[in-house]
Amino acid sequence: MTKYTTFKAFEKNFPYQIWKIVADAASRQIAVELRDTESTCAVLYVFDFEGKEVLINKQIDEKEWTLEAIQYHTIVLKRVGDTQPVKEGILFLDIQGSLRHLWQEYTWIDTYRGVIKVRHRNFQSGFEEYIDIETLKKTSDTERIQDYCSAIKMPVPYSGPLPPYLPHSAIQDLPWISRAANRILWSYHIKENDHYRLNLAIADTSNLLWTQCLLSDMPKMIPQPYFQIENQIFLMSYNKRKIVSYLV
Repeated sequence: MTKYTTFKAFEKNFPYQIWKIVADAASRQIAVELRDTESTCAVLYVFDFEGKEVLINKQIDEKEWTLEAIQYHTIVLKRVGDTQPVKEGILFLDIQGSLRHLWQEYTWIDTYRGVIKVRHRNFQSGFEEYIDIETLKKTSDTERIQDYCSAIKMPVPYSGPLPPYLPHSAIQDLPWISRAANRILWSYHIKENDHYRLNLAIADTSNLLWTQCLLSDMPKMIPQPYFQIENQIFLMSYNKRKIVSYLV
């Protein structure tokens, strides 16, 4: 095996289960939404790609607010609910958790690079408008909206013939595959007694470079192994209370 290794960038533990994770590749920041088990309100954390904490345990007072995005050092939340009518609203917090702006007259529709698409609460369809996340002003510049492409990549299931360096008979279900520069990343489950282990194999076009155990002792296989930004992967533990990141 060619000399190679991976590096653990960080490991974060949380007091409640993770509900949502969003990331901004430009500012290299991640925002995480937990839910308080008693109030069911959102609890927010923000940290960078090296694990440095920027915001810790930011409590949101109303349970209808949920995390939508993080861009330009701004945390974007939208108001949602299981029953109608749901009071409209879009909330911007700065990276320290302080209020930047609250729109009670708009409903969130979509998020793009640098802007959000909204609709006034008086309309059921059409009449979309765009708000610039950095300036808080309405914008008609749709060129960057049309060109928007997320930097976040997800590995895809692979059903073709496997390379000879992978343990064919031991792999449970389909493996996943993604790329990081000129390297190929394979992730797959291995069964150990009654539990499962998630492995990561890193290869070039023909040779195995490194194998890393990402998660172990899981009672079930997880449906999605990780998300990836450039050469860094981020994965959530089986109990949804920990995020681990590796440089690959």
